[in-house]
Amino acid sequence: MLQRNLQKPMQWTETFRTPTWTDYLRLNHRLTEVDKELDERVCQLQAGEAAPQMTLSIERPTSPPRKRAILPLPRH
Repeated sequence: MLQRNLQKPMQWTETFRTPTWTDYLRLNHRLTEVDKELDERVCQLQAGEAAPQMTLSIERPTSPPRKRAILPLPRH
């Protein structure tokens, strides 16, 4: 997802979501050469002297997880 800060129009936020932290780590360790080239090209678009900032966040559901119903085993 790509979001623009309306109070700071030059500030954009790109969001990636993965099901687990382990999936996130795998995603970042499996970058191809093309992925690395694209990252470098995007960094070159940065206006100003400062490098782009990266912030990591973890989402936590606000409702408790659903409990699975325990169904009785069928009798034969």
